[in-house]
Amino acid sequence: MAKFVVELVYGADRDHRLEVRPAHREYSKGLGERGVLLAGGPYADDLGALLIYEVADADELREVLAADPYTEAGVIAETRIREWNAVTGSWVA
Repeated sequence: MAKFVVELVYGADRDHRLEVRPAHREYSKGLGERGVLLAGGPYADDLGALLIYEVADADELREVLAADPYTEAGVIAETRIREWNAVTGSWVA
């Protein structure tokens, strides 16, 4: 399994994003229950978010991100993806 750090930059239409947010959070909750989303949440300035996923590979991550209601609604201006090698911390066995 691979871990990926995903940074979302929100688009300018805050009202539309807030309309979609309940569906996005429900989707994220399901991913968390399945162990796909390890952690996620918005930055304190509400301009974007940071999410950490554990998936088989980059193809699976792309599928997960494409199915996110935020992606479907077009409220994300930019998505930055980095594969991450966690070497210390409570997530590392």
